[in-house]
Parts: sequence; structure tokens; C-alpha cells
Amino acid sequence: MLKPDRLRDLLTQSIAYFQQNPGQLILQFDNGNLKLTGANSLSFEYHYDLEVIATDFPYHPDVLFVPILNFVRIEQSELLHNPANQSKITFEIEPNNHKTYDIYIKIPLTERVIVKEQEGEFTAKHGNEPQPTEWIPLERWRLYHFDQLIFDSQAQTNDDY
Repeated sequence: MLKPDRLRDLLTQSIAYFQQNPGQLILQFDNGNLKLTGANSLSFEYHYDLEVIATDFPYHPDVLFVPILNFVRIEQSELLHNPANQSKITFEIEPNNHKTYDIYIKIPLTERVIVKEQEGEFTAKHGNEPQPTEWIPLERWRLYHFDQLIFDSQAQTNDDY
């Protein structure tokens, strides 16, 4: 499965806290199953819930949700565009004190695996998600509370926020 590593890379690049504390970002898989077609090929889909756990997170939860939603927009767009799926991302937040949170986010994901046989050998390749051309990757973003800047994704450290 490739999407969890892509999300980890995005969160680590976007949020300096995870660069400095990689053990505070935990990714787990739950409720996994394979969708099989019964066709001649062995191609299949992974279906699973990715649990994103951020422990002792020192920022407002929006700092975590914005890059996750950007990931979903690119990697699992039907969660945004299909009204039946728009509330399938779930979360729980536990305040530890007045400064940090433990945040649990569950994202239902799928990944297509295309299996081909040639001369008795099998190869497996993950299929890409369709990408609407108007989507632009999120390179920099800022979070404001009213008029006060509380997070900048390109700041060296966000200790001041």
C-alpha cells in the first residue's frame, strides 16, 4: 500500500513538528479487505481505513486537517465529490492539557493493484488516481484565527504560534 507513505511524507514536509518528532505521527491500518473481480487477471483493490494518530500535537487541529484534506483531494477525491462519502472521514480529539492534543483521524482509502501475467510471471503495479487538471498541489498555506496568523507551513519553526 502506497498511500500511507505518501501521506506521511506530506505531513512531515508540511508540519515541522513531525520533522522534529517523527514518532508522534503514527499510521495504522484497520478494517482492511480485498475487492476481487473474478476476472481472468488477479488484479484487485485494497480497501482499508487509515488511522492517522498525532500525539502531543502542539497546534490547532486545523494545522493537521488542511494537509490531510489536500492529500484526500488528490489521492481519494470521491470522499470530497461524492455526497454519500463526504462525511466518511472521522476523528476524535483528546486535549492533553491547554497546550497539546492527541488527534485520531480515520480515512477510508482504496488502492488499485493491476496484476498482469506474462509467460508465467506476474507483475503488480498500483494504478494512479484520476487527477482533474484544475487541481494544484498545496505548496504553502497559512492558518489565521480572525486576523492573527497562528501557523505558516513554510516557517522554520512554528514555536511562536
